[in-house]
Amino acid sequence: MPVPLQQKNNSDTSSIDIKLLLIGLLIISLWRASIVFGTDISLYIDEAQYWYWSQHLDFGYYSKPPVIALIIAATTALFGDNEAIIRLGSLLFYPLTSGIIYLIGRHLYASRVGLIAAFIFISMPAVSISSTIISTDVPFFFFWSLGLYAFIRALENNNWRWWILLGVAGGLGMQSKYTMGVFVFSAVLYLFLNSQWKTFLNIRLWLAGIIAALIWLPNLIWNAQHQFITFQHTSEISEGTAQIFHWDELLEFFVGQFGVFGLVSFLLLITLSLRVKLPHKKLLLSFTWTFLAIIFMQALSGRANANWAAPAYVAASIMLAAWIVQSHRTKWLAALLSLNLLFGVLIYYSQTIFNVVGIELTSKNDIYKRLRGWPEIGKQFSAIKKDYPDAVLLGTGGRTILAHLLYQARPLQVATWNPIGKIRHHFDLHNNLEDMKDKRFLFVLEGEISTEITSRFSTSRHVGTLETNIYDNYQLKYQVYFLKGFKGYK
Repeated sequence: MPVPLQQKNNSDTSSIDIKLLLIGLLIISLWRASIVFGTDISLYIDEAQYWYWSQHLDFGYYSKPPVIALIIAATTALFGDNEAIIRLGSLLFYPLTSGIIYLIGRHLYASRVGLIAAFIFISMPAVSISSTIISTDVPFFFFWSLGLYAFIRALENNNWRWWILLGVAGGLGMQSKYTMGVFVFSAVLYLFLNSQWKTFLNIRLWLAGIIAALIWLPNLIWNAQHQFITFQHTSEISEGTAQIFHWDELLEFFVGQFGVFGLVSFLLLITLSLRVKLPHKKLLLSFTWTFLAIIFMQALSGRANANWAAPAYVAASIMLAAWIVQSHRTKWLAALLSLNLLFGVLIYYSQTIFNVVGIELTSKNDIYKRLRGWPEIGKQFSAIKKDYPDAVLLGTGGRTILAHLLYQARPLQVATWNPIGKIRHHFDLHNNLEDMKDKRFLFVLEGEISTEITSRFSTSRHVGTLETNIYDNYQLKYQVYFLKGFKGYK
């Protein structure tokens, strides 16, 4: 027989659940910390770029708002700038986010619901991966969850502090990732579905919006000063093609959700959304399916990564937990958590597992292949730079080699060859080559340098090759040229 969910939390039960939560989060965090601190995997390109941003704090950057850079700046200022410390923010934020999810589940239903919801969230495959890297999802999940908790409490008692907290969470969420804007659509949908029309007349709701806008304002001003380049970038990566509908992309995104939330979790989410009655279901559905629906439409237009809708699973985790407690479906919980944790084991120990079963790592099955080789490339570049200590790192169209060298061969000054003046990535925003005619450069690129480039310098010569073979059919190889006497693009 189903048990009531809207019940007062027994103090003894809550105390036990809190202890279980803290112990569970500690064990999972220590496990993931052992992976982060115990592997020699270098930063991937976005992580390296975020680190560079953290060395040049600003109110905005080419592709993202500034919170990610602030987090990295804080951890590296305290503990150094090796790869594990750069990723430390993930290990700290995800347990905090899980704690907020516990509070939401406890407040809406019961302490045990909050406990189970927190474990569903912290074990989901997307979080397992994201916990071992540093990305904008790390603070985004936190502020999304905090905003949801504040929204629920504000609607309940209209206390000023909850509306203010909602505004702060919303503003910092926008400073973490622009898709925090989906929170507004989710909240509006819920208020309509629940016929809470009077809430729109509540001045405290609008105050929360003003607080959020004021917190976001510095980034908005930064964008205005840089031709709204971040919004342009976001539009470019989201835009579709001439074909109206991309059913293959939609199917790929849909299937990908089983890998983001978990095989059992996403299957249960679909079933519960359609069939099961739960208290507060409208609230949880609004904060789950609004996000998913928006990204589903984006996928149908031609472009959406599987993890783009991941914050939807904050509310989804709570809904699954409520059903599990109400229906005593402990076997489903065991299956869900077991598969999620198994996914983490397979990802974290893939190389060890391959070695044990006798499978040779190749460029086709190594999920970390794009992270390998960069420390060696950095050492080779540093050796060349010893002969040109004042040289500026010069790159061309792509950001890959620049981001990796800026970290692996730090410290470096950077510039880009950009005769058409198009802003292609963050490194095009600053250090215009036209203002550096008295500088000397080490130009790094794949392949040979063109006469179009050498003709614009008084001196040019090949000074080395950066090369490392990772697999027989996969290597990193770049040419390095010394350039000086820049004459201008024309």
